Amino acid sequence: MGIVVTKKEGGGYSEGWKTVVISEASKGDFNGSKYIDLHFEGFPESVHCRIWETRNKDGEEFSVSNMVRYSNPTVLEEMDKDGTAAANLDDSPAGLKGKSLQVLFYKKANGYSEISKNVAPAAPFQNIVDNFDENRISRIKQSAETYQARRNEANGVVTETTETTEGASEEAPW
Repeated sequence: MGIVVTKKEGGGYSEGWKTVVISEASKGDFNGSKYIDLHFEGFPESVHCRIWETRNKDGEEFSVSNMVRYSNPTVLEEMDKDGTAAANLDDSPAGLKGKSLQVLFYKKANGYSEISKNVAPAAPFQNIVDNFDENRISRIKQSAETYQARRNEANGVVTETTETTEGASEEAPW
């Protein structure tokens, strides 16, 4: 008996922001670089978001920390650090399970979909240290889109843009 195959168009998921629920999170290390893998409800195991630790010039990690902050995490403890409000957030893999985020799907140079490492809050919320309203979420998403566009361009991904000028016809000029 032979194998039956069908023609497939494209490679993966449509581009853009999708709200997801974390079904599993796992921490890892690759040659001394730490990361966290996020898997999502309703998506196959092969679809995941890997967020690598990234540090600023002062050595403070911000990439994984932002993901945790944006997930509307459980606040384990509220405290005062030298007169400034602070919170101890649950960043454990078990604590991330069931949390929602918005993730950005994009197309790689090979035409297949991938998820950007930059995520955004799924909905407005606030806690002792953060207030994520619609405007702030919009700015986070715009920043992530700009980052991903620059990265795609550096990796040879051609982005299609459609420009129209005021009063221009949508028809081809020939």
